[in-house]
This record gives sequence, structure tokens and C-alpha cells, in this order.
Amino acid sequence: MAQSKFDIIIVGAGPAGSSAAFTAAKEGISVLLLEEHPEIGIPLACAEGLSRSTIKGYLEIRPEWVASNLTGSIVRGPDGDEFKIEYPDVGWVLNRKLFDRALAKNAEDRGVIVKTSTKAIGIEDNEVIVISAHPSLSQKKGVGENGNLKRYRFKFLIGADGITSNVGRWLDIDTRLKLTEIEVCAQYLIEGIKIEPNYAYFIVGNDYTPGGYAWIFPKSANSANVGLGITPLKTKRCAKYFLDEWVKKDFPYGIIKEKIFGGASAKVLKRFSGKNFFLIGDAARFTDPLSGAGIANGIKSGVIAGTNAVLRIRSKKDYFEAEIEKEILNELRFHAKIRDAYLKLAEKDYKQIFNIGKRIFAGKTISDINTRHVIKEIIFSAPHLLPISFKLLF
Repeated sequence: MAQSKFDIIIVGAGPAGSSAAFTAAKEGISVLLLEEHPEIGIPLACAEGLSRSTIKGYLEIRPEWVASNLTGSIVRGPDGDEFKIEYPDVGWVLNRKLFDRALAKNAEDRGVIVKTSTKAIGIEDNEVIVISAHPSLSQKKGVGENGNLKRYRFKFLIGADGITSNVGRWLDIDTRLKLTEIEVCAQYLIEGIKIEPNYAYFIVGNDYTPGGYAWIFPKSANSANVGLGITPLKTKRCAKYFLDEWVKKDFPYGIIKEKIFGGASAKVLKRFSGKNFFLIGDAARFTDPLSGAGIANGIKSGVIAGTNAVLRIRSKKDYFEAEIEKEILNELRFHAKIRDAYLKLAEKDYKQIFNIGKRIFAGKTISDINTRHVIKEIIFSAPHLLPISFKLLF
């Protein structure tokens, strides 16, 4: 008879969910990991960049997961001027499809039961109600639920179901996003282009991306994730419009192989846990409000959640909220303030800040970027930005 009771049930098998599952299973408890899509890692909604410093101590990145090793970045300002920052071993551009599958396989090897094509549709009385998300695949061993409703009982629940998190809504968490609290994103995987394969590109300016920034993350010597995010209240046009205009101008002969449209949250939740549940990753709004990055915080929150869920199940004191505060929320709140200031800037301010950044970083080899130090430099160099910058520092 198939198992229907578990110590922990995790909804969502992205990096956050798989990290939580693996961590909890190491302690010898039963874990069920549910994924609504037939293949883990597909569809992809990510630029795939990951910095080494943000993941240190939580996960060792294997070479087979990496598309490109990054050794620095190229920053482009509103006028098209650029400067290069040398930052040896700063991070990677991943192959998320392989990466996500590998993390889920690691969890499965630890004893986690992984069910794909299985969509959670509700929570009642410590049970997750699921149905096959892809009935045509439901006869495959271990996949789906044969088209029928099924209930799985849990002692503890972890919601890792992304930015649209149903789990959060079912648990009465207010995960709604205002137009000022979201970046609308568009990205193409483009082949047949010429780029520097070990540098991430970052572009600012309202002509490219109102209220956000644009990026080029190399996947090889002639292919890259080319994308951008915009703040809806800063423009009446959609993200795809700005991306198409940019691609037409800079990559007219590139071949578009994949298209991704989505969003990144820029909100810090007041509540993301309860007596018998945690929200993690994008579901908990642990996405960086400034950069939109979510992989590292997904993995961090997954590891923290897996460890502390086991403590709660065993009626021991846990430290989930305190660890999330220290490892994730302190930085997110600071970055949210920077984003609020960024949205108040005019085009001339972007140009001046770009020139300040060029003076600080151009041609230098660094091992860290101190955001507060950069803000102080901006204050001294651009006194008219003092009212905005002062709030960030104090």
C-alpha cells in the first residue's frame, strides 16, 4: 500500500524545496516532495546567475551544473559607456535544468519520495490534497496520481511553490504584491552572438529598463540569457517591448532559442511561518528586491527550514525565524530601501551614479563589494542625493 502519511510534506521541487527535503531527510524522517510539472527544472523562469559568496557554506557547486564560470562584470550606463570590474571566481551561470534535477535527485537518494506531475490543490486538517497535473503521464511509475484526488497527511508543511504560492494563500499569509513591489521580467536565450563569456553584463537607464536593470548572463562563448526587469508604475509599456527593442539594436543576427516571461517580488513579508509550516524561497518573498536574485536565498531558506522543521517535529526548540533574519532578511530589508531610492532617481542621477561607479571600480580587481561604502561615495560625490542616501545609511 502506498504511503500516505509523512513527517514533512514540501510543495515545490525547485532549489528551495529540494534543499529543504534533502536537509530534513538526513535526520531520518519521512519526507514527501511534490512537483506539479512533469520534469523538475522545466519550465525555467530564471537568469541562472549565482554568486559564490551568497551560497558559501550552504552548497558546493559541481562543475557539471555550470554553464559559465564568471570572473567579473561589465557595467553599461545610460549613454552606452561601459566599465569592467575584475572579480575572480565571483560566481557562475548555471544550467538550471540540470541543477534543479540534481538537487531533487540528491534528496531522493536520501530517502525523499519525489512525485512529479502532482499538483497540490488545497490543504485541509493537516492534509495536502493533490491531483495529477498531467493525466496523460499518470500511469508512469511514481508520477502523478492517476487522475484522482489523493490526500497526504503531514506533521509539518513547507511551502516552496514559487512567486505565485498557493500554499501561502491557503495558510492565510498575505503574499499579494502591489505594482511597486514587483519587477516584471522578460528574457531570451540567444545564440550566435558575440560576448565576453566570463563576464556578467549589467545595464541601467530608463531607455533600456525603467525602474529596473538589464542583464546578459553568458551560457557559452556565443550564447547568453539576455533579459531585463521593469517596474510597472514607471512605464506604460511591457517588459517584452523593451527587450525586443534592445535585442533588435544589439543582437540583430542572434537566434532566439527560448523565451521566458515572469516576475520577481520586491516585498519583505511580515509573516512566513506558523506552528506547523514554513514558507521558503520565492514563496516567502526571499527574492532580493534589488537584483531579483533568488537561487541562493532559496537554498539557504531550504536548508534552514529543513533543519528547523525536524526540531519542531521532535518538540525541540527551533531557530527558524532567527536564522532567516540573520542569513536573509537583514540584507533584503536594506536592499529594499536601496530599491525604493533607485525608483526615485532621474536619468541624470543614473548617469552620475554610473560615473561614480566607474571611478571606484573600473580596471580594478576586487574580492568584495561593500554596498554601504558605495553609498557613502555617492553622498560625497552627489550631494543632491543626500536625502535619499541618508535614509539608507541610517
